[in-house]
Amino acid sequence: MAKKGMGGQRRRRLEEPEKKQNQERWLLTYSDMITLLMVFFVVMYALSKVEVTKYNALAESLSEAFNMPGVQIEEGLGGHSQSPTDATLRPPPGTGLSPRPSDRRDPFIERARSTLATEIKTGAVRMNTEARGIVLVLSGDVNFREGSANLEPDAMQTMEKIADLLRGMPNPISVEGHSDNTAVPQGSRYDSNLMLSAARAVSVAQALEMLDVPKERLSATGFGDSKPARPNDTPEGRAFNRRVEILIRFDSQD
Repeated sequence: MAKKGMGGQRRRRLEEPEKKQNQERWLLTYSDMITLLMVFFVVMYALSKVEVTKYNALAESLSEAFNMPGVQIEEGLGGHSQSPTDATLRPPPGTGLSPRPSDRRDPFIERARSTLATEIKTGAVRMNTEARGIVLVLSGDVNFREGSANLEPDAMQTMEKIADLLRGMPNPISVEGHSDNTAVPQGSRYDSNLMLSAARAVSVAQALEMLDVPKERLSATGFGDSKPARPNDTPEGRAFNRRVEILIRFDSQD
C-alpha cells in the first residue's frame, strides 16, 4: 500500500503543468535602452550649445594677459614669441567673454579691400574675418626670400598701405608668423622654422612701427609649422602655410 501511494504522488508531480515564462521581460531591456538613448541625445544637445565664440575669446584674452615681453618659448604649444618693444602686451578691451561686432569692423573691411585691391588680386595679401578680428595675411613667398626674415622692397609698399589702414585705429594688433613643415634651407641664419617665423613676425611689426603705427599696440609671435592653414602634403598647401598674419582685434568698445 505504501508503494502504491508513492507511485501516485510521482504521477501527480509529472502531470503538473509547467509554469509559463514571463514573455514581457524584454520590455525592461527595451525601456532601459530607450532611457540611455534619451540621456545620450540630451548630453549631445547640451554639448552642441557651447558658444565657440565665447570660448575662443576667453582663450585669447587669457593668452594675451599672460604674454610677457622679450622671447618666450613654450614647450609643447608651438609658441615662440618676440616683442619688438619693452611694453607688456595688453589684453583686448572688455571682458573677453562675449565679444560683439564693432561698429568700425565693416567699414574697415571695405576700406581694406579698396586699399589692398591690387595686393589681394595678385595673392600677396589675403584677408580673413574671424571671431577675434580681421586678419591680413602676407604671403611668405611673395614678401620674403626663402630662409630670410627681411621684407622684400616691393613688400614695403604693401606695408605702407597697411600702416595707413592701422595708424589711426586704437585696436591691438598681433603679428603672427607661420611656416610649412619643410626644414629651413642650409645657409639660413635661423636654426628652425620656429625661429624663422618669429623673426618674420618681428620684421613686419617693426616695419609697422617704423611707419608710425604705435608700438604699444603691436606684438609679434612665431608659431613655426604648428598651426598650418592647409595640409602640408602638396606644394600649394605648403606655400599657403608660409605666411605672416596681421590680426586686428575688434570688439564692441573699439
